[in-house]
Amino acid sequence: MTVDNRLETAKLKNYYMLMSAVIFSLLAFYFFERSANIGYLIGALVFVFVYMFFLFRKSDYFYLEYNGNKIIVRYYTAHPFLRKYRAFEIPKAYFLDYKIKKQAWGLLKTIQFEIKTPKGMFKYPPVSISLFPKKKEERLIKILEEIKAS
Repeated sequence: MTVDNRLETAKLKNYYMLMSAVIFSLLAFYFFERSANIGYLIGALVFVFVYMFFLFRKSDYFYLEYNGNKIIVRYYTAHPFLRKYRAFEIPKAYFLDYKIKKQAWGLLKTIQFEIKTPKGMFKYPPVSISLFPKKKEERLIKILEEIKAS
């Protein structure tokens, strides 16, 4: 069983690239064109604000696969620059619980996995699932509840 947000991440990556191009174009036109008015600068600032809003959400690509004996989680930031790819595996016997936290009026959603090892409990760092649509989030919860119950 797998669940991921590949399509949503690709769309957001394209939005980041498009907004970067528009911001650069508006600022270049404002600074190098003699007849440019303040409207270009205001437009660039609006796009910068929207860009920063998307960065605030800390959106990640998230992939979870369960193949019967282990859970594989892969994730990376949706921002197209300076990506850090991360992954971890959780043996089914070690899986203890998960927690979904909503912050900033539900705009920032994270999931955190807890495992119990012979050396004690361990919590993985929270991973953003802000880009998950409602149906995929429900499917993710269903998969994790099945694993937790078995």
